[in-house]
Amino acid sequence: MKFILVISFIAVGLMACSPQNQQDVKQQKSAEEAEQSTQVIFECERDEAITVRFFTDSERAVMTRNNEDIELKQERAASGFLYSNGPNSIRGKGDDLTLHIGRMAPINCRAM
Repeated sequence: MKFILVISFIAVGLMACSPQNQQDVKQQKSAEEAEQSTQVIFECERDEAITVRFFTDSERAVMTRNNEDIELKQERAASGFLYSNGPNSIRGKGDDLTLHIGRMAPINCRAM
């Protein structure tokens, strides 16, 4: 009887570690994040586009530029919004956004 119980626990543990189950968990997490965020696509100077996901459950945003995700924390702004992680920041109001990357010249963008 103990043997059957031990085998049952091992089987359940292995099922939880299966690649399919891990894929299901990742998909569920992505779906939950999508529900808790607002995604905006911005068209920028130099024919560049960036995507920003503003998370409603936390004070953060994730900017995607050149297929790279950059996480930013919300900062205080006199008006509009400001998110930064030090060298990278986005500042905006309404449909307009200014992207600052290190010491590069600011890039102006507009929501599509």
